[in-house]
Amino acid sequence: MSSTKNTQAIPSIQVDSTSTSTSETAVFQHSPEPHSKLKREWEPGCQPDEIYDRYLPVWRAYLRRWLVKRLRKEKDWMADWQVKIRSEKRDKFFYWTAVFGTHTFFMTFLPVLFFFGFPLKARGLLYVVGMGIYISSFAKDLVCTPRPYSPPVIRLSMSTHHHEYGFPSSHSTNSISIALFFAEWLFELRDHVGMSSVLAGWLFLAFYTASVVGGRLYTGMHSTADVIGGSLMGIACWILWIVIGDSVEFWVDSGTWLVPAISVPLTLGLVHYHPEPLDDCPCFEDAIAVLSVILGSFLGHWWSIVSNQAVPAIAQRKAFGGGFVFNTGIVLSRLILGLGLMFAWRLVVKSTLLKVLPPIFRAVEKVSGALPTRRFYKAATDYEKVPSKITFRHIPSVVDLQIGENYDRAPTPSESPLLHAKQLNSPPIISNGDTEGLRRRKSNTKKENKKIKDEEIEWLVRVNKRKGDRSKYDAEVLTKVAVYTGIGLIATTLIPILFNKIEAFVL
Repeated sequence: MSSTKNTQAIPSIQVDSTSTSTSETAVFQHSPEPHSKLKREWEPGCQPDEIYDRYLPVWRAYLRRWLVKRLRKEKDWMADWQVKIRSEKRDKFFYWTAVFGTHTFFMTFLPVLFFFGFPLKARGLLYVVGMGIYISSFAKDLVCTPRPYSPPVIRLSMSTHHHEYGFPSSHSTNSISIALFFAEWLFELRDHVGMSSVLAGWLFLAFYTASVVGGRLYTGMHSTADVIGGSLMGIACWILWIVIGDSVEFWVDSGTWLVPAISVPLTLGLVHYHPEPLDDCPCFEDAIAVLSVILGSFLGHWWSIVSNQAVPAIAQRKAFGGGFVFNTGIVLSRLILGLGLMFAWRLVVKSTLLKVLPPIFRAVEKVSGALPTRRFYKAATDYEKVPSKITFRHIPSVVDLQIGENYDRAPTPSESPLLHAKQLNSPPIISNGDTEGLRRRKSNTKKENKKIKDEEIEWLVRVNKRKGDRSKYDAEVLTKVAVYTGIGLIATTLIPILFNKIEAFVL
């Protein structure tokens, strides 16, 4: 089905059809301006079902089939609804409000609470929303579902989140968990601010949530199943923290050595066992980043207790005792110094580890055999060094928003994939008949089935390799863990301690 219907409904939009044809792209509008061109860009989850059925375990393939069936039912009414409801003003509104449901918004705003004397609430927000980011990233790579079919739906997006799978909507997860957390905080302050202020705050948070969640449907970025699933995950994360939050804080405040002994291997385990998707989706990078930041917060909080370096919240806010100009100077100096230290850490540690880790990995492999390497990542034995340009590569979407960026190198199709059945050329080891293949697998030994699976994966990697993809390196995984663990420790613990010492000396 072509995009004629949509382009007639919005006649000022022109379709850029300069790219070559493929079946793995969707139609995007990267600006809310009425004369913006449409771009066809690659996105994951858009290959024929047969490929996913071969790669995914049966239960994951079943979940994906069920979600894809819903997508096929929704595609027409979503496109018709878009044509009826879209306008220039609404486009601009939902285009910009989408920012407030991104990982970027959360991770940019979060350090402010640590920098300005609200460590308890800052940790709670980090753990609630961080859990949501990890769970939604985990679920995306688990089921590998596409976003709403485009065409007929047209996507309106400023960020690179469309290069992730569809289910669930991480925007919905983030916005719901953020809104519920702040709604709870407001209720706790009811005796100080008054119930009328609490109700006004709740109304604003409801508007914020409706704008972000509803905007995912309006902009064609998610289906109803995506936003419902994402919203339920956000609610679940908030409820979980209500149940365990006080106990977790008490556990870390006890200073027991079990805090690092449990949190470090648990984090590494969650990174290692993150589902491997069929397509090259950046969800894994988001999961690494947020898990590592949470780990850094845990370790920093525990260390501040053990070393007796913890700065009371009241002491962090004590510096704000002067006039407007004085307080403004404190705010700016904290932001500049704090954020500067975080980015300096990232630059120095990332560049260092990307040079040091590959030879260490190669030495370990010589002694113990091949190390586990994720798909789409090169093992250290397959390259000499990591290119220096990787050091300056964009931070992943957990702290990066690439506004209006178009990927002109991505090939583009004449119509949406998966809307029609398509027979594929199979690898030699696999029969085109699913029943025959399954019968043969049942009669095979475990070792034979592993060989079949390895050959299938090798074939699928060749099928899925896109022109313009950058190489990824195994050293990047552990590097990200170290970098973002450090960022979590620095932002949540060391920087507040540094502020306290500097201001005590200067003031």
